[in-house]
Amino acid sequence: MGLKTALAIGVVAVVVVGGGLYLVNQHKATVSSPIVARLSTPPGVTFQKVKVGTVTAIPGSSSDQQAQLTVYADAKGLTLYTFDKDTPGKSACTSDECVKAWPILAASADAKPVDDWSIVTRDDGSKQWALKGKPLYTFVKDQKFGDYTGDGVAKLWHMALLEPAADMQLPIGVDVAEVNEANGQTLVDSRSMPLYAYDGDVSGGKVDCDKGPCGPQWKPLLTGQLANNLGDFSVVSRADGIQQWAFQGHPLFTYGGDLDIGDANGVDADKHFQIAQIEKYFIPPEVKVLPNERKGGLLADANGKTLYARDRVRFDGTGGHAARGADRGVPMLGVTIGTSGCDVECAKDWHPLIASADAKPSGYWSLMKRDDGAQQWAYQGYALYSYSGDRKPGDMIGQDTYTLMVTDGEKIADARHGMGLYWRTTSP
Repeated sequence: MGLKTALAIGVVAVVVVGGGLYLVNQHKATVSSPIVARLSTPPGVTFQKVKVGTVTAIPGSSSDQQAQLTVYADAKGLTLYTFDKDTPGKSACTSDECVKAWPILAASADAKPVDDWSIVTRDDGSKQWALKGKPLYTFVKDQKFGDYTGDGVAKLWHMALLEPAADMQLPIGVDVAEVNEANGQTLVDSRSMPLYAYDGDVSGGKVDCDKGPCGPQWKPLLTGQLANNLGDFSVVSRADGIQQWAFQGHPLFTYGGDLDIGDANGVDADKHFQIAQIEKYFIPPEVKVLPNERKGGLLADANGKTLYARDRVRFDGTGGHAARGADRGVPMLGVTIGTSGCDVECAKDWHPLIASADAKPSGYWSLMKRDDGAQQWAYQGYALYSYSGDRKPGDMIGQDTYTLMVTDGEKIADARHGMGLYWRTTSP
């Protein structure tokens, strides 16, 4: 005899086959509200890259490189630390000596808690930012971007690292990673390709898209046959025999249009799918991210015009600005160039990305003061500009425009710029 009956009882189906009873693991997707990503940094808190450990040989590079970690930093780019003697919501660094060595990350009077970020009231009544209940500090001996001389002091002080998956339970083959075009930290599969959350029920085996059934571009994230629910992840059994992972009740898929690490081409492909983002990075209201396969995404202004950075001509042996994703530069070098890389004459064609008077740095975004008093947005240390020669969104006519120091001694902004400057596109 064939299949006679299937009665759903909780997450177990009782199936009668040939007169026998069999228990089948069967989970139905319970779709909840859309995934809401946490904000990575409040106003005044930024990201910086620090190099740690011994140097290692990087394939394709002519030089050895250290590993990089992303740390939280203050508005000036100085590394932030936590103190083991602190208790949740309470600072133990209260003596004059401690506060002098470990200045607090002060919260402004109008600051408000958001997601993992809270505000601690200190014994003297001042306000201090805390991450997951841990008050944050800078260290007096750190002088510039990338310094972390306070890490490990007395075995009590530690860098505040960006670790979005630290408290998460993740299935085998699923991780959290920075996805450039998604501007944040996102669930990814074993190939580091981003995962997307579906807003419908897939237990019937049918997945609907805007224009009917979904095509082969959307592939379910399969589980093992013995997989069980894990934290925010659940197992969905479909009528077509497939078991797939769901996150917060949303079945997970990959998108065939994502080909390289950093892609998020499925973001606008269909309204029924959203990127499975865990943390979202700050981005100024004057800026948007445009998809671009060759560059791994492009930063653009509100009108869609490509944003450029003025960088120093250099050789670093890592593929440089010709590599996919562009050359994101060296933050300290960008700060050194500042707004001096484009004088008044230059600004007639290269238009500074002006920020509002009340704008505050956050994430990879900082602010530079111009000679006329205006604030200009900078990304990963570099002041940003649009180019008058670009006519439509996606144009990159200004890319690789060089101004070199020539034999007659032509002066390029100032002597700090070495043998010359060039314009490059910026990628998230």
